[in-house]
Formats: sequence, C-alpha cells, structure tokens
Amino acid sequence: MEEKISYLALSYNFKPPHKKVLTLYKKYKSFSKVFQLLEKEFKIKLDWEKEYLKLKNLGGEIILINEKVFPQELKFRQTFILGIFILGEKNLNKFKEKIAIVGTRKPTKIGEKTAKNFSYILTQNGLCLVSGLAYGIDLAAHLGSIEAGKENIAVIGCGFDFILKDPRKKYLEKIIEVGGSIISEYPLKTPPLNYHFPLRNRIIAGLSKLVIIIETPEKSGALITANFALEYGKDVYVLPGSIYEKNYLGNLKLIQEGAFLLISPEEILEVFGIRKNKKFVELKKEEEKIYQMIKEKPKSIEELIKESGLEVSQILKIITSLEIKNLIFVKEGKYYSNENYNY
Repeated sequence: MEEKISYLALSYNFKPPHKKVLTLYKKYKSFSKVFQLLEKEFKIKLDWEKEYLKLKNLGGEIILINEKVFPQELKFRQTFILGIFILGEKNLNKFKEKIAIVGTRKPTKIGEKTAKNFSYILTQNGLCLVSGLAYGIDLAAHLGSIEAGKENIAVIGCGFDFILKDPRKKYLEKIIEVGGSIISEYPLKTPPLNYHFPLRNRIIAGLSKLVIIIETPEKSGALITANFALEYGKDVYVLPGSIYEKNYLGNLKLIQEGAFLLISPEEILEVFGIRKNKKFVELKKEEEKIYQMIKEKPKSIEELIKESGLEVSQILKIITSLEIKNLIFVKEGKYYSNENYNY
C-alpha cells in the first residue's frame, strides 16, 4: 500500500507522464524512494492515506507498472505510463483482443449509428472496445457495447471526482455493470484540462491492437489517436465518406496516407480470425414480432404501426434496437431484413 500511496502523491504533484518521476523510478524501481526524494518539491500536500482510502471507497484502485494486473500493452517504452487509476474490473489483461473505436464529438446521425452498430457486432463476437467516453462517436461506441452486454474500457482525461459529477456518470455505471473498466492517468481531484486529452489518446491507442476511425474532421482528437497508433506500430482502419462532408475530411486524409479502408465490422472480425456468430441475437417478444413482419415483407413505420397494433413510441424503440443489432436497414422509407443475417 505504501507504494500506491506514494504514487498517488507523486501523481498530484508531477502530472504524468513526468520525466523527473520516470527517470528516478527507472533508477530506484520504488515509488516510495521517489516520493522521499521529491517530497520537498510538492506544491500539493494532502492526507495521502485518506485520499487513497477515498479512492478505495469508490470501488477504485491504483494499478502500478510492477503489478501482474498492469496492462501488458502499456508496458512498452513509448507510452511512459507508470500507473493507472481504475474503477470496475481491475485486470485489463483479462480482455485479450482490444480494439479502439473513436471519432468526432459532433458526429452526423449516421456516424453515431455506425459507431454503435460496429461496437455492438464486434463486442458481441468477442472483441473488447476501448474508447474515450467523450460525447459523440466515443459515447455511441460505448453504448453499442453496453447494449450488447459486453465488457468495454473507457479512458478518461480527468480524475474520477469530476466524471462522477458529470451526466455521463450513468454510462460509467453501466460500463461497470457489464464487467468493464474506467481508467485514468489522473488522481481523483484532477479537472479535465484540454492538454490531458491528447495524452489520454495515447493510452487508447496503446491498449488497442488496432484503431477504427468512424468519422472525423481534419482537426480532431481522433486523428491524434490514429497517429499514436501508427507510431506504436498498430493498424488504423477508416470508414470512407463524402468529399463534401467536412466530418469525413479527416477520414479521407488518413486513407490517402495509407490507412486501411473499412466498410463493414466483419472485416475486423476477419483480422482476428473470428467467424461472425450469427445466432447471438436475443430478441424480446415485441422485437421478434416486428422483425418477423419485416422479414416477411419490407414495411414502412406506418404499416408496422397499423399491422402490429403497437404505439408509435414502441415501434420507434424496437426499430432502433433492431438497427443496432444489424438485423434491419432502411431504404426509401421502408425497413428491410438484413440479407447478411441468417435468422
């Protein structure tokens, strides 16, 4: 515990990744020793044991680089990460195949839907999502994984005190409910400062075997994540988009520079040697009813309402769920059964 408390104090006073802490730890292999050497330079002085217990009371922990449960993917030199703060599942090494899905905070509706759909399919088939819990594409990806009931990892750029006061707290709780994790490089009281997020992105890239860019303009944090991935020798997969849509200009630039063009989640499953599980979808009674109606013959929302006897709000909710599960698609105002799905 002494090592963790020492690391906590160092994290408050020397924002990671800090060269001085890195250099001293490399020499002494002890955070307690580094604490002793640098304590006189501390500008922030708290009851460190009390602060650590506060983290524990939230269900959190500090995972240090010398522990077996420290993520193996973050141990390589370029990330310069000595410890992480974590809520939820503490052993990220349990999640063998991790993939990142990222994009703009201001996506189009189709971009959000695509992120959720890709995440749902990929996590249902055994991959673990890593993203940043930012509004937009990141959050949509987390929601897809949550909808699938599968573990996912959110990497945030602030301390837990701030995210637990944010409206996204409800999503954080759902991530933990499905067996996932929330991780940060920053201690509890650290605010979400702008410069934290590029640093956060290196963790997303570092944890993941590959990065998927759903939708990003020419200037976006998603491009930073992509660049970190390339620096680390990871592959970057990018969805194409219109040259007239500014939200896809970053995508097109990455494709020009040699990123892999991606048009379906099945391509990612093939990378990992996974055959898509076509029997994984469990439908509720009303979802089953609507899906069978659409399988029999393409129908508009008006036809579904009339023939099913359900309320408009119920139909819209079911349609959204079936789209997320990749069972149906819309064309010219009518819903069709997905031809690639064998029910």
